[in-house]
Amino acid sequence: MHKKRTIDNRLGPLHRRWLTISFAILFLSGLLWLGFHYFVAVKTNFGEGPHPLQQWWLKLHGLAAMATLVIVGSLLPGHVRKAWQHHQNRLSGGTMVALAASLTLTGYALYYFGGEASRPIISATHWVMGIAALPLLIAHIISGRRTRQRQTGKL
Repeated sequence: MHKKRTIDNRLGPLHRRWLTISFAILFLSGLLWLGFHYFVAVKTNFGEGPHPLQQWWLKLHGLAAMATLVIVGSLLPGHVRKAWQHHQNRLSGGTMVALAASLTLTGYALYYFGGEASRPIISATHWVMGIAALPLLIAHIISGRRTRQRQTGKL
C-alpha cells in the first residue's frame, strides 16, 4: 500500500508577515477610500466636494496594491504550484488566484479602460470583490490548516 506523502506548504514567517502587512494596508485603505468616497464630503465654495483624505487613501491603496502584487506573485512558483501539484485546497486556492487576477484587472481597468459609462460598474465590481477578499482569504487559511491536520493525523 502506497502512503500519501505529507507536504508542509505553510508560508515562512517573513513571507506570511509581508503578505499580512501588505494585504492589511490594501484592504483598510480600500475601505477608507470607499467610506470617504460615499459617506464623507466637505463643504466648499462650490457646494459639497470630496474630502481631501480621499485621494490619499487611493494613493496608499495603489502603493499597497503594487506591493501585494509582488508578494502574491512570489507565491506562484512555490506555494501555489506545490499545492496544485498535490491537489491541496484547489477550490480555495484557485478562488484566491482568480480573485487576485480579477482585482488586478478591474483596478487596471479603472485607470486605463473605464469611460464615464463603465467606470461605476467597474468600480463597484472592484470594491465588492475587494471586500469579499478578506473572508475568502480567511477561509483559505482555515482550509489549509484543516488539510495539514488531516495529513498529519492531528485533528
